[in-house]
Amino acid sequence: TQNSKLKTAAPPRQDTWVEKAKLLIADDDVTITMNLEDLLNTNGYTVVGPVHSSDDAYNLARKEKPDLAFLDIKMPGKMDGIELAETLLTEFNIPCIFVSGYDDYAIIERAKRVKPLSFLLKPFSDRQVLVETQIALFKVNAIRERQFFNREEFPIEIPKRYAGLTPTELQVAALVRKGKTSKEVAELMDIRITTVQWHRRNIRKKLNLVNKSENLTMNLLL
Repeated sequence: TQNSKLKTAAPPRQDTWVEKAKLLIADDDVTITMNLEDLLNTNGYTVVGPVHSSDDAYNLARKEKPDLAFLDIKMPGKMDGIELAETLLTEFNIPCIFVSGYDDYAIIERAKRVKPLSFLLKPFSDRQVLVETQIALFKVNAIRERQFFNREEFPIEIPKRYAGLTPTELQVAALVRKGKTSKEVAELMDIRITTVQWHRRNIRKKLNLVNKSENLTMNLLL
């Protein structure tokens, strides 16, 4: 149930960034916000808020720059949750999970247009919250690694040429593209140089650079 504490409910988190993620909660239902705050704090996340209006949510997001926002669709303020979600995404690169007691088709269709990472329909279980949070944060991490390579805003569709690269390969490629050596890439990413060299071989293979005379850095600049 929503009121139970599920410290171990979510699958084990192995990504440090996910564990330390900062989450904004905005909902005018005080019971919901208290339960969410307690659950997320208990499971190792950093919670900003909670707040109970779109105006307060916007101001807090501008100040704290959370990684992800839990937004009620219907709440007081100059914007409803859907308008707020679009604003946070556009202005601050902050994606959202919608939290709502409404399952009206028109509302859901309108909400989908702002590309939420998930949709929690009240009442929801603690396990639902924890699983959807983890999935959403891994999506954010993967997309931001692609942003790092493409230098674009969230969300982004990567060019077809690079679609086969994994998020880590994209990060390696981005650094190689900047002229970094394998040693420098290893230091920046805190991985072994042999791991970087393995990723470079995979990148060359996926980009069909079969001829050793074809320079990887120059091809990534194309």
